[in-house]
Amino acid sequence: MLRIDLRRVRSAIAIGAALGGLAIAPAVAQTGQLTINTDRSGAGQKAAMTKIASDFEAKNPGTKVTINFSDVESYKTSIRNFLVTTPPDLAFWFTGARMRAFSKRGAFEDISKFYTDQNLKEVMAPFLPAVTDGGKQFMMPTNFTTWGFFYNKEVFERVGVTPPKTWDELMAAAAKLKAAGVIPFTIGTRDLWANDLWFDYLDLRLNGLDFHMALMDGKESYTDERVKKVFATWQQPIEKGYFLENASSYGWQEAIPLLAQGKAAMYLLGPYVLTSLPADVHGKIGFFPFPAMDAKNDGFEEVSINGVGIPSGAKNKELALKFLAFLAQPDNLAAFAKAGAVLPARTDVALDDQFSQVQMKLVQAAKGSSQFYDRDTDPEMAQIGMKGFQEFLANPQRGEAILERLEAARKRIFK
Repeated sequence: MLRIDLRRVRSAIAIGAALGGLAIAPAVAQTGQLTINTDRSGAGQKAAMTKIASDFEAKNPGTKVTINFSDVESYKTSIRNFLVTTPPDLAFWFTGARMRAFSKRGAFEDISKFYTDQNLKEVMAPFLPAVTDGGKQFMMPTNFTTWGFFYNKEVFERVGVTPPKTWDELMAAAAKLKAAGVIPFTIGTRDLWANDLWFDYLDLRLNGLDFHMALMDGKESYTDERVKKVFATWQQPIEKGYFLENASSYGWQEAIPLLAQGKAAMYLLGPYVLTSLPADVHGKIGFFPFPAMDAKNDGFEEVSINGVGIPSGAKNKELALKFLAFLAQPDNLAAFAKAGAVLPARTDVALDDQFSQVQMKLVQAAKGSSQFYDRDTDPEMAQIGMKGFQEFLANPQRGEAILERLEAARKRIFK
């Protein structure tokens, strides 16, 4: 089970290499080719990573850094192949269960000593569980993300609704927006993952973190009455027509313009809403957390951590470690995270913009967290589950059959 130590994040913010026999050579200019594969292909983070690579080359004459950018969905498939057939020197990836699916097969190098050598154990301490497997660290965390509702302020004001604090208020706002001719919830499920947030948050709010993580670990049944309650609650806004029609024909990014145009009012997503919109539109977009439903379970949040690791088949592991140390420097990690509207995965970086502070407040107020459905559970289970959630949004009357299918998959995968 993976959980982030939010108390350590709060505390640190408030107050403020080696692979086996390999070691970084800090004082000697090092030549070589460094190849990086990454799915951080948004315009902001692409530019930030390109600059960091350029700065690294300038500090290490003779070094050439090649970055292969890919969109997230294509990367999820290609990484299974390139880690084996054409491994780069560094590969960005998800942490948690997604990382362990590879580290258990020896696809990533153990970089535990890197944290000691670079004095990163303390400043990255809250995020280390996410990159740890069997007591060893296999990736370096780069940034973390919080999730919630992004909404069109002008639409809310025109229709006369305010950011909901409870589920009932959310449903009342949705009813009012729909009556005004506005789509209450925009969403694109062709990419599957964006829909996970509805399942995760309803499960966290209705059943709590312990049950949710037990379900993710394959220890609870998808036909349990508590999971059926999640689907029954989710079914209400679906059957009332509060979601974007034909959501499966939209990619997650393709559903965002509807929010900016005022055709839709809300999108349950991460800060990628902002990075997908022009800067002059950001002022129109507001944010509120997933509403409260049960006092004993409120305060559990989704906090997702991304990272980067060295594939076991990498040709230039020493140079890769040197680049990791360069990327981990506070200014570089902060710039990279800010470019993606996410937060840097070290606790000694000052947050100087309003949106980052909003995200941090959400983390500071949280009493526990999961990462994300497709990061917390087995990858095969995640794929089957996400397809089930996509089907449920389109055909909620098939809820019972979908849960039975997920339960059959759970029994097979976690046996």
